[in-house]
Amino acid sequence: MFHRVRLWPATKATPVDPADPTSLDEAKELLYGLPLKSFVAERDFLVKQIWAAGNRDLANEVKTLRKPSMVAAEVNHIVRADPEGVDLILQAATLLRAAQTGALEGSTIDASELQQQYRAAIRGLSQSAPTRRAEVRAALEAATIDEASQDDLRSGCVVVPTTVSVFGTAPPSPAIAPTSATEEPSPPVDELEARRVRRRASNDKDQPQADEEGAAEQAAAEKEAATAEKRRAAEAEAQRKRAEKERQRKLTALKREHSEALGTHLAALNAEEVAAAEAAHADQAVADTAREQAALEQALAVVQVQRATAEKARANAETAKANAHERAEQAEAKVDALAQIIAAFEID
Repeated sequence: MFHRVRLWPATKATPVDPADPTSLDEAKELLYGLPLKSFVAERDFLVKQIWAAGNRDLANEVKTLRKPSMVAAEVNHIVRADPEGVDLILQAATLLRAAQTGALEGSTIDASELQQQYRAAIRGLSQSAPTRRAEVRAALEAATIDEASQDDLRSGCVVVPTTVSVFGTAPPSPAIAPTSATEEPSPPVDELEARRVRRRASNDKDQPQADEEGAAEQAAAEKEAATAEKRRAAEAEAQRKRAEKERQRKLTALKREHSEALGTHLAALNAEEVAAAEAAHADQAVADTAREQAALEQALAVVQVQRATAEKARANAETAKANAHERAEQAEAKVDALAQIIAAFEID
C-alpha cells in the first residue's frame, strides 16, 4: 500500500534551521524529500542559511546538488514512504548476486527462484508510484547494482537512475523530460544566478560598478561550483573504486568459501565411503558370529541331551547298586543264620 509522506509546500522556500544540516548527507536527505518544483528554490535558500551560519564549504557542496529527474523524484518519494519495501529489495538483490556468483563458479545453486523474489519485491514497491511505474521499476532495479547506488536508494536521495541492473543488463532508460509540453524542468542554480545578474544589469544601467561586482560574484560562484563539482566527481570516483574493491573482496571471499565447502563435501564423501566399507565388514563379522553361535548352540543341545542320558543312566545304576547291596545284606544274614543252625546240629 502506498503511503504519502508530508512534504514541504512547493510555492516558496521554507525556513530551515541552519544548525540542522551539518553534513552533505543530511542536506541531501532534507532536499531530496521535497516536491520536484520546489527543489531549486529550497536548495538556494538552504545554501544561504548555511553560508550565513559560517559553514562555507558545506554551502558550496550543497549548491552543487543536482535537481533529481522526475523518475528519481518518484523513486525518492515511494522509498521514503516504504523503507521496509526498500530493505526487502536490497536483501533480495544481495542474495541474488551471491547465487549468481556461485553459479558462475560451478555451483549447482539455481538462482531462478531468487530472481523471481527479487522482481516481485521490485514490482511490489513500484506499484506505489502514482505514475511512470515502468520507469520507476527500471530505476529501482538499476539502483541495486552497487553499494553507492544502494545507499542513495535507501536514503531516498536518487538523482538520476543508473542504466545497469543487478542482472548485468540495461533496463529501460528512465525519462527525464517533463510530463507535458507546458511544464519545463527548473534550471540549475548557476543559470538562475546568471539570470538574476542579467536582470540587475538591465534594470540598473546607471550602476556599472554594481554590474561589475555582480559579474565578479557570478564568476567566483561559478569557479566555486566548478571546484566543488570536481571534488564531488573525485569523491564519486573514489567511492566507486572502494565499492569495486569491496565487491572484489566479497567475490574472493565467496570463491574461497565455495572452495572450502567443496573440499568439505569431498572429504565427507570419502568418509562416507570408508564408513560404508567398515559397516559392510562389520555386517559380515556379525553374520559369521551368528553362524558360529548357531553351531555352538546346536552342539550344546546335543551335549545337554547326552548329559541328561548319562545322568539318567547314573541314577539307574545307583538304584541297582542300592538294590544289590540290600540283597547282599539279606543273603549275608541268611548265611549267618544257617551257619548257626548247622553249628547247633553238629554239637548235638
